[in-house]
Amino acid sequence: MAHRLHHMGITVSDTAAATAFYLAVTGGTATGPLVKRGSAVDAVTGYPGIEVLLTFISLPGGDSVLELAEYRGGSGARLDPDNGTAGAAHPAIVVDDLDATLARLREAGVRATSEPGVATDGPLDGWRYVYLLGPDDVRVELLEAPHGR
Repeated sequence: MAHRLHHMGITVSDTAAATAFYLAVTGGTATGPLVKRGSAVDAVTGYPGIEVLLTFISLPGGDSVLELAEYRGGSGARLDPDNGTAGAAHPAIVVDDLDATLARLREAGVRATSEPGVATDGPLDGWRYVYLLGPDDVRVELLEAPHGR
């Protein structure tokens, strides 16, 4: 079996708000929230008595899934999701029309960290990109492939 990314997990503080945001960004479909608790969940998370709400956002046209996890009874600590912080991660979502998607999201109150740019080297050479601030200030990158790719 070939190795591939199955999903990317994002810890969220508000399942409903995060689900609405990621559905608007991706145009995907949601499964959940599923409530997980019990000894196996306690063991894997390290939090006895934890309850985890899991929502899976399946992106159109492929195997990509975002897993939104709200930990009820966890540490309550918040990480700084700024991309300059070691350990921070961000989902990168390919869209057909970056300008139209960005305009639609801005009308809904979503903030971008800058205007779109164009990558000039590496595996994203020619791709347009922009970062959005999602729930809990998680950075979400939107990408548009160069025309003809």
